[in-house]
Amino acid sequence: MKIIRISEQHVKEVTMFLLQNQLIFHPRISPKGIPDFTNYYGRDYILILDRNILTKLIDLCLQGTLNDRYLLKVIGSIMFWAEFNGVRITAGIALNEYAYNLNDDLKASKENNIFLEIFNFYSPLQWLDLALGIRGTIPQIKLSKDLESYKFNVESDHYKMHYAEMLHLTFLLAKQELKSTEKLIEFITWNNDNLLFCQYTLVYACLLFSRKIKQISSKHFDEVLKKCRNQAWDLTYLSFWSTLYWNDNQTNEVFLFCTMDKDLKKIFATTHEVNKNPFVECFGKDKGLKIHSEYQKIVSNRVKPVITNDILNELIQIGEENISKILN
Repeated sequence: MKIIRISEQHVKEVTMFLLQNQLIFHPRISPKGIPDFTNYYGRDYILILDRNILTKLIDLCLQGTLNDRYLLKVIGSIMFWAEFNGVRITAGIALNEYAYNLNDDLKASKENNIFLEIFNFYSPLQWLDLALGIRGTIPQIKLSKDLESYKFNVESDHYKMHYAEMLHLTFLLAKQELKSTEKLIEFITWNNDNLLFCQYTLVYACLLFSRKIKQISSKHFDEVLKKCRNQAWDLTYLSFWSTLYWNDNQTNEVFLFCTMDKDLKKIFATTHEVNKNPFVECFGKDKGLKIHSEYQKIVSNRVKPVITNDILNELIQIGEENISKILN
């Protein structure tokens, strides 16, 4: 076994960089991107990478460098921190997003071959040198022609649900005759009638209608749908991950999430802010409490709607037709 000596100061420097940039999340360990593993020691940690980070990691390994020193430091810090602490890394959702958007498995399979090779090809010291800015390059990965094929182009119910949500949110956003609070109530009512409630979507809707997050603005149909799809995937990361972390205080495996996306961070942090009401946080006390009261009325005695693939497809079709109408 090869022994690698790393100074405590270097480990501290990388850790502080990750804390300062708030890159690693978990609802209890790291609700604001500043991990505290108290009461979680000795677990088996798995870090989920989002699409943007995976893309930069793959580009770095193929090209040997990136033209952005900050991104080199981000990727180097994440990879060193994970290896040093025995944290496994997964890119399954990011590869699912890539293959589904392309409707093809070939490129996602190539990325997965590169991703799997990374952990044997590079040493922790190479990642550390990137993290510390000592070097700006690493050896380029060269894949053989015989690549393994993988199946990532599969339909995700989480994604389809969020895409339907995004289409309806965008439709409501464009309705000038409604006040922002009325738009939110309309969405909650629609959500109650048609889909499961997702805490992250509800917070996103609050942020969207209160103009505290990036708005969806375009007059071109294809561009609007693209933005809806991108945001739907962001919500998919969070909602799918929630099915993995919800009871991890009773399991050995603990799933963490890694992202640089400012809006994604804001949605997550707002959702898990202790003793804070997102309605009040986004709309103020008076309006927020009224919305909260309406929300409770709408969901009281709720009967969960039946959700099938056909129903999701129908909601998506109606949503896209509504977007087309408001743009014409």
